[in-house]
Amino acid sequence: MRIDTAALRLTLGYLLLAALWILLSDHLLTALGLSLVQQERLQSLKGLFFVVLTSSLLYLVLYRHAQQYRSARLQLAGNEERLRLALDATRDGLWDWDVSSRRVFFSEGYAKLLGLTPQALGDTREDWAARLHPDDQERALHALNAELSEQSYENIYRLRHADGSYRWIHSRGRLLRDDLGQPQRFIGIASDITRQRAIDDSLRQAAAVFDATQEGVLVTDAEQRIVHVNPAFSRITGYSSEEILGQHPTLLKSGRHDATFYQSLWHALENRGAWSGEVWNRRKSGEIYPQWQCIRVIHDEQGRVSHYVAVFSDITALKRSQRELDYLAHHDPLSNLPNRLLFTERVAHALERSKIEELRGAVLLIDLDHFKHINESLGHNVGDLLLKSVGERLQHGLPNGSTLARLGGDEFGLLSENCAGATQAAELAQRLLRNLETPFRLDGHELYIGASIGISLFPEDADSVEQILRNADSALFKAKSSGREGYAFYVQELTDYARQRVELASSLRHALDNQELRVYYQPLHDLRDGSQVGMEALVRWQHPQRGLIPPAEFIPIAEDNGMIGVIDAWVLEQACRQMVRWNEEGDRLNFVAVNVSSRLFSRGELDQRVAAVLAETGLPPEQLELEVTESAIMEDPDAALKLLTSLRALGVRLAIDDFGTGYSSLARLKRLPVDKLKLDQSFVRGLPDDPEDAAITRAVIALGKSLGLKVLAEGIEQPAQADFLRELGCNYGQGYHFGRPQPVPAETLDTTTANEAKNSQSSTRS
Repeated sequence: MRIDTAALRLTLGYLLLAALWILLSDHLLTALGLSLVQQERLQSLKGLFFVVLTSSLLYLVLYRHAQQYRSARLQLAGNEERLRLALDATRDGLWDWDVSSRRVFFSEGYAKLLGLTPQALGDTREDWAARLHPDDQERALHALNAELSEQSYENIYRLRHADGSYRWIHSRGRLLRDDLGQPQRFIGIASDITRQRAIDDSLRQAAAVFDATQEGVLVTDAEQRIVHVNPAFSRITGYSSEEILGQHPTLLKSGRHDATFYQSLWHALENRGAWSGEVWNRRKSGEIYPQWQCIRVIHDEQGRVSHYVAVFSDITALKRSQRELDYLAHHDPLSNLPNRLLFTERVAHALERSKIEELRGAVLLIDLDHFKHINESLGHNVGDLLLKSVGERLQHGLPNGSTLARLGGDEFGLLSENCAGATQAAELAQRLLRNLETPFRLDGHELYIGASIGISLFPEDADSVEQILRNADSALFKAKSSGREGYAFYVQELTDYARQRVELASSLRHALDNQELRVYYQPLHDLRDGSQVGMEALVRWQHPQRGLIPPAEFIPIAEDNGMIGVIDAWVLEQACRQMVRWNEEGDRLNFVAVNVSSRLFSRGELDQRVAAVLAETGLPPEQLELEVTESAIMEDPDAALKLLTSLRALGVRLAIDDFGTGYSSLARLKRLPVDKLKLDQSFVRGLPDDPEDAAITRAVIALGKSLGLKVLAEGIEQPAQADFLRELGCNYGQGYHFGRPQPVPAETLDTTTANEAKNSQSSTRS
């Protein structure tokens, strides 16, 4: 039996007080010497007083005990309520095992974990063990028994729910011992961790997938600092996790994408929370490679961005396969040239582009002549080798923007996207035919093969791919019908014109070497007194078969094939030498004027060439006038200003030719170091009757005067025109009214009179 120390102290105190009271009170009565009756009466009063005193003391003790008991109960009730609320808030259950009675108390919260009431759950250990999962019984009971020797307890097991399913329970407790150290109570709490267990399983599975997946995974925080990568990321990019963690994803940028691309990406992330697409990034080695990347935005509980997750795969191999498949689908396996499908697509693209950008192009269909005989006589192997070799030959020297394709059999197609006209197309066809002239040596055979070519120009000949190819096929039929080994345009008239231009261009290349070019001179007159002040040098071509070819026919060809610059330089030198001879002969001419083409002017070396010619011929610079067209100056006004300034520094005269036909701005015109404006003959032809020509002429002359420039009018053919221009204040005149262009011989240098020029026809000048 256990003795309560507080009760023992109270009892001993009472015994001591009673004993002292009896001894002291009896001793006091004896000392008073009272009679027996008085002593008996006092003894009774003493007893009553003792009873009253002890009753009062007992009441005080019990009253205080009752107050303490009520306070303890209230505090206990409050603690129990707080414990219950805490357990309810955490959805935990309380269990309390009385070791001595082997009874277990399960709280209502514990029972709810299993969908039961405390009564249905039972109050014994056996009732609890009966609900353990069979796989967990042995382990859970062993852990429970083992914990009886320990101070704390923790275990995880499964218990059967009322619905028949099993719930994962996390139980934690503490063993309480008595004063003798013997187990007294085993008390603790239990939590349902089924959901957390499922989350943990999912996280473990996700971690396994994260580490095992072949796709690279990159996770950044809200500030876009990389916080996690998986092994596949390191394998693909070459960066280890130690190298990349804490870095910014821009470390991986390839530089291939512009700001617009990234703006679109971030717009998708901000509005949809996700983005996917193809992106080019850079490996650690510096190699740029394609990825297919998906990026998602992760938000926290408050809806704020917490992380970005990017999952990507290296699609280099896929791209390579796509390219290979695309190549096989669009190329001929024998010649490796584009096939009909790709050729048709490119023709369609070129046709669309020509409509938008106002370009011109040509399609040439090339059919090998008599290939069938070689194929049948020498076999398909030799025929295939020949087709492959022909494809290689035809590719030599093709201009930029060209596509050569094998359309099937012995037919090839050529698309030229930058073919300015029929002349260029004809030259291209002739080049292709020349490429086939050299024999082919294949498999021990020397083979000759020719071709027929059909040409269709676009967009003028057709406005659809089908029509272009149909026209080219018709032209090919014409070429074959004309004897093969030639070419034909879709329109016969165009064929004749193109042939003439090609022949003329070919002959023009030899004209300088064969001394077929001539310099003619046309006089320039002062309109005030009619005196001659100079000559303009004009080029003519004395063709050995066709005779004198007008400049309007060959100058455009020279401009197209680039020979105009060479011709201009030759004319410049010839004119300077002739002017020197006129000076020696005493002719009173102030200067000789030479036209400068836009090609020669744009090269930027004109000042050096002029200086060299002046030094070589000894002509004073002030006796040379260079005429530059208004359009040539406006091609690059700043460069033109620099070049004209350099020429002016040499001391030569400068004139703007064909003034009024270009788009000069007055702000630029006033800065140009020129001496003269040449009014284009198109404005002079209608004078003096055409009011519009008269208004333009009047404006140009007034402009020249206001800028301090001389004005020369071209193409004057009638006296009335000269008189009208003189009245307007025009300084100089030129045209058949004053004299036709004449060759160098002295007897032809005298200018023709106005009367002789009255019946002449309109001039054509270079």
